[in-house]
Amino acid sequence: MNQHLIALYENLRLASRPHHWSVLWRDRQETQPSTFSDDEHLAAAVSWLCRAQDAVEGGVSAGYFFKRGWMPPYPETTGYIIPTLLAVDQTDRAIALGEWEIEVQLPSGGVRGGIGLNDYPIVFNTGQVILGWTALYRATAEERFLTAAVRAADWLLDIQDADGKWTRHTYLDAPRAYHTRVAWPLLEVHAATGEKKYRAAAEHFLQWLKTQRLPAGGFAHMALEPGQVPITHTIAYTLRGLLECGLALGPPSQDELIDLLSSDLQQLLTAQQAQLQAPPARLPAALDENWGSRARHSCLPGNAQLAILLLKLHALAPAQTADFAHAAQTLIEQVKAGQFLTNENTSLFGGVPASAPIGGAYVPYALPNWGAKFLADALLLKRTLPALKFQAKP
Repeated sequence: MNQHLIALYENLRLASRPHHWSVLWRDRQETQPSTFSDDEHLAAAVSWLCRAQDAVEGGVSAGYFFKRGWMPPYPETTGYIIPTLLAVDQTDRAIALGEWEIEVQLPSGGVRGGIGLNDYPIVFNTGQVILGWTALYRATAEERFLTAAVRAADWLLDIQDADGKWTRHTYLDAPRAYHTRVAWPLLEVHAATGEKKYRAAAEHFLQWLKTQRLPAGGFAHMALEPGQVPITHTIAYTLRGLLECGLALGPPSQDELIDLLSSDLQQLLTAQQAQLQAPPARLPAALDENWGSRARHSCLPGNAQLAILLLKLHALAPAQTADFAHAAQTLIEQVKAGQFLTNENTSLFGGVPASAPIGGAYVPYALPNWGAKFLADALLLKRTLPALKFQAKP
């Protein structure tokens, strides 16, 4: 009975707010390319992230959900929003988030799982907050941030499986290929401390991951749940983590991983050529083992994440990866088309829907904080590559 009442309340809230109506109507129309500049989109995304921080007492709200309003803070994504805020000179806000993460860190050193302040730790979430603490340590040289990162890293080492993967303190006790984004922060701790055990643990995970390689590229266990088709959000998590690990490890691992990633992304681009065009085209949210479409909706955070990866690889080898640059621009344009820049409601303006259309299967009717974060990161990265001067293909 309670579940029925909750569902009734959520549906009434979705339909009864006037500022939702224009959104629901917009999704009934064909998506149009944005007419705003990259700088306008970036400023709007950052302002929305700041409002998401102000919406809660500590941390960053998980997002604005049409059926519930502003959600409680999300320790995981709060952690990796910290580097974004540092990059746009919101240092005081970033420090406040890092301090809050220290306050709510579990006695074990792990980071709380889920939205809100839950009492259980999760491996992936812990890695993402380490990225925030190490970024703050580099920016401020304050030892408290490194101390928190080391405590978290030591917990990760304590619970790592004998073969290098993590299954304890993971959702459904299953391994994840996107724990590359746990290996990466361990390498950040190694860089900050010089302690070889953190590098060894990261390399141990990467050795396990090699055994999960699929024939057409990619890896097993890239999905949110066992047996599911992976979404672009977790595919990009996996591949970005690999790239950052390679860059941190240096040759020969760096060259091997860059070659692998370039091959995978080239296959993805080839398989999805028709969807990698300017809006109203959109990349499907889920991709099968042959990089084929398995969804009718698009995952906008995943699009932004893939754009970041493509831009980073393009910067490493510009002459060989012009198609990566064009694909990245196209994906950014698809996300920009979904971001709210004409709705003046402060809960919506600057936010990025999880799905396009917004009622799609991935976090429906929601503006999660990681959507605005990854769009901001993509636009910041694009800004550093002015020599590209490319446009989305018509």
